Amino acid sequence: MLRILAVEDDPIIRTTVAEALEDMGYLVETASNGAEALAKVREDGFAAILLDLMMPIMSGWEFLDACGDDLIAEQVPVAVVSAAYAPAAVANRPAVSAVLSKPFNLDVLEAIVHRLTARRRIAGEPS
Repeated sequence: MLRILAVEDDPIIRTTVAEALEDMGYLVETASNGAEALAKVREDGFAAILLDLMMPIMSGWEFLDACGDDLIAEQVPVAVVSAAYAPAAVANRPAVSAVLSKPFNLDVLEAIVHRLTARRRIAGEPS
């Protein structure tokens, strides 16, 4: 089962996203800020990261900086999920593989996560 890390400070959105992804067949871990996410991403094994940008303690931007754009981009695709930024403003980051603007519908979420995890599925990991 592919693991997804959902990083979101709003507990309602975080729970909704986690439950939706679990219903789609993914194993989901959550973090409420970039610092929690950084600790979890060091565990390895995530097929994709859904990352909010505006969070307390450590923002999504700071998380990307701490991970290193190239390292994250090579290992784990990141989808930025944010209402605060236009897609063009974040798509320039090498680590950002997709942008999902809030509010979003779950069909779009599913399509993006499916695209981000395609490489892992092709490599033989079950979805």
